[in-house]
Amino acid sequence: MDTLKAALAYAARGWLVIPLHNPEQGKCSCCKQDCSSPGKHPRVEHGLKEGSKVAGQITQWFTRWPDANLGILTGQASGLVIIDVDGEDGKASLQALMAVHGALPKTLCVMTGRADGNGKRKGCHYYFRAPADVTIRNSAARLGKGIDVRGEGGYVVAPPSFHPSGLRYEWLAPEHELVDLPAWLLARLTETKRAPESSKTSGNEIPDGVRNAALASLAGTMRRRGMSLEAIDAALMQENMARCTPPLSESEVREIARSVARYAPAAPPETSPPAQSGARQLRQWPAPLAEAAFCGLPGEFVRMVEPHTEADPAALLFQFLAAMGSIIGRGPYYRAGADKHYTNLFIVIVGSSAKARKGMSWGEVFRICELTDLAWAKTRISSGLSSGEGLIHAVRDEIKELVQIKEKGRIVDREEQVTDSGEVDKRLLCVEGELGQALQCAAREGCTLSAVIRQAWDGVALRVLAKSAKASCAVPHISIIGHITSMELQKLLSESDAANGFANRFLWIGSVRSKSLPFGGTVECEDLASMGARLRDAVDFAHTVQEMAWTPDAARMWEEIYPKLSEGKPGLLGLVTARAEAQTLRLAMLYALMAKSAEIRLDDLRAASELWRYSADSAAYIFGQALGDATADAIIDWLRTRPDGGTRTELNTHFDRNKSKAQLDAAIALAQSNGLIRIERHDTGGRPVEKLYLVGV
Repeated sequence: MDTLKAALAYAARGWLVIPLHNPEQGKCSCCKQDCSSPGKHPRVEHGLKEGSKVAGQITQWFTRWPDANLGILTGQASGLVIIDVDGEDGKASLQALMAVHGALPKTLCVMTGRADGNGKRKGCHYYFRAPADVTIRNSAARLGKGIDVRGEGGYVVAPPSFHPSGLRYEWLAPEHELVDLPAWLLARLTETKRAPESSKTSGNEIPDGVRNAALASLAGTMRRRGMSLEAIDAALMQENMARCTPPLSESEVREIARSVARYAPAAPPETSPPAQSGARQLRQWPAPLAEAAFCGLPGEFVRMVEPHTEADPAALLFQFLAAMGSIIGRGPYYRAGADKHYTNLFIVIVGSSAKARKGMSWGEVFRICELTDLAWAKTRISSGLSSGEGLIHAVRDEIKELVQIKEKGRIVDREEQVTDSGEVDKRLLCVEGELGQALQCAAREGCTLSAVIRQAWDGVALRVLAKSAKASCAVPHISIIGHITSMELQKLLSESDAANGFANRFLWIGSVRSKSLPFGGTVECEDLASMGARLRDAVDFAHTVQEMAWTPDAARMWEEIYPKLSEGKPGLLGLVTARAEAQTLRLAMLYALMAKSAEIRLDDLRAASELWRYSADSAAYIFGQALGDATADAIIDWLRTRPDGGTRTELNTHFDRNKSKAQLDAAIALAQSNGLIRIERHDTGGRPVEKLYLVGV
């Protein structure tokens, strides 16, 4: 749609429009060298006073200035109030408001042209119908830092105008209807901000009416500086009690902290001691998924569901991708050398018992899966992993056996017959709400579960070398979603699981409750139905795809990030994240297929890279810098309590002399090679004494 057509369409809706100057290569067409708002101020002589919805006048303007930007007047004249959310501050403030008052209703929304250095959009205009009997005036930061209100006497730049960044203003969902300004927003914009009497003697207090916005602004500042959720929560609690009059409830403050902490920090979190010292770093909860992760249908699903659930957005997104990868089945693949990578994923959601809402997150995903492939949802989801043989049986091929042919009780021949028709559909999604039970089974002596799970991720033929094991599967497509607490995981994941490649076939995902919804939430049925239809379309497309390729720009990015992905890390963390390249590839494939593309595109790879970043950071939080060797980790823990170091004799006593010299030497060598301990010799006047020290202490 060109600008004239857009202007006439807006006028037909009763909105006053006006031509604006346009930015030309970052400069304004007004030709002023010091123009403070290039491409954003009126082009006509009398400014907003000339705003019009007369078709003849509008046609004259945009025929004279075909390159003009387009403005829409706000307030009673057009019946519009527009909420302008700008940058990370605006997002943080809006999230804090929604945590208290609920999500904004679906309405017309414009994505502005402002962007960061990576081209990521940083602003939105939410359009609402102005109340007929109340005047809403322009304001800046009244709702919070980074949020402006355009009402009486104001205007906004409208699509398809250009921003000085070179990007156009675009409608996000033009099919949405314009809705009334929410009651809570109307109340916030019309309330009288009168400070209490005590504020006359203290200019440091935060009065009623601006408490949420003030705390959200403070939280946004802290988050941009890289502070963790725990630090933000503690600071807001103290600020609330010291300055808010009256203080907000503890639950409201915690919701503000959680909402703001969902956004990625602008600077990396500070760690102590620094990495180069070799000492163990303090564990940091992973920064929330960046916007790049929420592209395409996967992102739309999370945005649709997230306001109505307490589940973590990361848990929703990863489980959605795992489920879609299972539904797609063994068709699309990416060839890496001799290996083929399919769309099956193994996901583990790690959180604290019921408080992390792990089960709730899967429930939301299952609901959309039913609308995507009902037959799969009814027959190809299972649980109760306990043995390798049982897993193979669920996807077994047809079984043929030699059967004796008898006549009059005598064996006269043998004939091959089908004794088990097998399972035609090789797709299987194992959903383990208590993954700890499966890990316990896998640890039993003689259990084949760990080995078969590793083969299932690889997509190779499944079989167990045992006389009694008749079942096999030549082309399995098995996916796994598991839920477990961090404490249980630390207890049950064995050293062999980490060392043999079992652990690194899983994506480890930290999960916390995102918000408090005492009465729950409900996604609109029509939204679910629409999403289900679009997903069915994407799955149908995926069934036509075989080998996947790259677009040129995505291939260049893959060349850039591949060396870093393939770098090894020390200790247990290195063992559980050793398949970074393969995991990123599989995630990128799923994003591409959801967009009905047989090529992995740049946005797909960016999304997958962000998901891998979150998983790797989750693994770092869950497993810390453990070395994956029980003896070596025990030595590190022992040295933490001994800042003056310890001798080998003292170490041997610590283990009650139950460790051989060879075991201790191997463990010490492992810790030393990873830069976690150092060995010094001390002159005692006789035989030198060798002491162990924790590096950095």
